[in-house]
Amino acid sequence: MKNTLILSLSVLLSTINFFGQNNSAGTMRVSGSPLDRDGVLKWLNDANNPRAVKSNQNLDLSSIEGSVYYNEKFIPGNVYYLDKVYGNYPMRYNANSDEVEIQRIGSNKMESIYKSTSLSCDIDNEKYVYTKYFNQKGVIQEGYLIRLNSLQKYTLYQKKSKIYKEGKKAATSMHPSYPPKFEDKHDYFLATDNKFPIYFKHSKKELTELFGQEKASDIKDFVKQNKIKSTNKEDLIKLIDYLNTDL
Repeated sequence: MKNTLILSLSVLLSTINFFGQNNSAGTMRVSGSPLDRDGVLKWLNDANNPRAVKSNQNLDLSSIEGSVYYNEKFIPGNVYYLDKVYGNYPMRYNANSDEVEIQRIGSNKMESIYKSTSLSCDIDNEKYVYTKYFNQKGVIQEGYLIRLNSLQKYTLYQKKSKIYKEGKKAATSMHPSYPPKFEDKHDYFLATDNKFPIYFKHSKKELTELFGQEKASDIKDFVKQNKIKSTNKEDLIKLIDYLNTDL
C-alpha cells in the first residue's frame, strides 16, 4: 500500500512538472484551466507543428487579379490562449479563407492557428479574435473579427474579407472581358454587454433602433459636431466610444 502511494505521488508530481514546462517556442504554456483536462494542450501545439494550409487549393492564384491578403508579409505577433500569451510567431491573415497563417523563422512550411474561441492573436497592431457572430442575414456563424475597442458595454468589431469574383469572357469582340479577382469587403459588427456581435449597418436609422428615440437626438448632434462618416473606421470607433459614455 505504501509503495502504491509513493508511486501515485510520483506520477502526480511528474504530470504537474510536465504541464509547467515551456513549449518548443520557449513560451510558458497556460495550465490550470479545466480545458487542459480535455486535451487543449494537444491542439494548441498545432501552432508549433507543421500543418498544411488547405485554403485556396482549388484556385490558381496566379491567374486571379488581386490578393487574398491585405498584407502579404509575415509580421511577428503574439498568440493568446485564454488571453494569456502562448507564443510569438510571424503571422499574416488570409482574408479569403479566414485563416491566420504562420511561417516560423528558418522554416519553409506553412502553418495556421487552430480555430478556437480560446485563441486570439495580434497582427500588425490589430486584435484578431475567433468568435461566433450574427451575419448580415441574421444567421450565426464563426470566424475571425478584429476588435476595434476595449471590451465595454458596446464593443465594435470589423470583418476584413477578400471575396472571389468569377471572370467574364467577352461575348463578342465588341465587349470587354473581365479577369477573375479578389474584391475587398469590410463589414462591422457590434456586441452589447459581451454578447455575440451582430451585423452593424451603422446607419442613422439603425442607431435610432439600437439606442432608442430618446438618445437619437444626442447621437445626431454628436455625429454632426464631429463630422462622423459611417464609412470611416476611426469615426465609427469614436462614435462607439461616445456611446459607451452615459448619454
